[in-house]
Amino acid sequence: MIDTHAHLDFKEFDEDREEVIKRAYEAGVEKIINVGCSPEHSQGAVDLAQNYEQIYAAVGVHPHDASQVNDEILNDLRKLAQSKKVVAIGEIGLDYYRIDADPTRITTQIHADPKEIQKSSFVKQLNLTKELKLPVIIHCRDAYGDVLEILNSFSGDKSILGVTHCFSGSRKFAKQFLNLGLYLSFTGAITYTKNPDAEIFQVIKEVPLDKIMIETDCPYLAPIPHRGKRNEPAYVKFVADKIAEIRKITFEEVEKVTSENAERLFKI
Repeated sequence: MIDTHAHLDFKEFDEDREEVIKRAYEAGVEKIINVGCSPEHSQGAVDLAQNYEQIYAAVGVHPHDASQVNDEILNDLRKLAQSKKVVAIGEIGLDYYRIDADPTRITTQIHADPKEIQKSSFVKQLNLTKELKLPVIIHCRDAYGDVLEILNSFSGDKSILGVTHCFSGSRKFAKQFLNLGLYLSFTGAITYTKNPDAEIFQVIKEVPLDKIMIETDCPYLAPIPHRGKRNEPAYVKFVADKIAEIRKITFEEVEKVTSENAERLFKI
């Protein structure tokens, strides 16, 4: 198995990081992609990847910190991406969750539109992915329409390779991402609903298996039976198991194909 989205450099793992990584290996996780979400965490992701053979890094600035993205920060990301262990730019994208209630999450600039700041940051970092010829890890929350509009502007000979992480959108949006050649990745959140007709289950049934990845997004989104606790890479097996249940195939097939998908996209 490959956990394609983890945040093991976060403070939540400061007390037992080594043990968490060991448990992941023991649970069958062969590789982990540790994903940056700020300049500091991008550096942390690279440092961690350089210390562990089977851990790789992505570097980028999350939409919550979009106002930080300037030429200096982009140059810092560019330098970090020179590491052989950096396999993607991310996580980057748009996040409109609660933005109308608390626009200061993005910017303190008077009269600045936080959504426009996020869009600008996203485009700048997408241009960086093109420059560096790296895939992108996309963060999208309550912003599927705008994310797709921006990605469509990069279509054709400017098309972007990558994955939309923690996908929770509709079948309509899933098809649009797939039409752009992107992968969809799922987290422990798919274990939360008990409704057999849930839209996310229909998405998982319809997405070609060779376009699916699995992830934890740890320390967040721990799957059942660990919901409410700190998540960790070893728990990615519960995501694979749920996908196998939904698609009525074996766990081993999900494990094999999702790992192959990650290896193909990230060249690991």
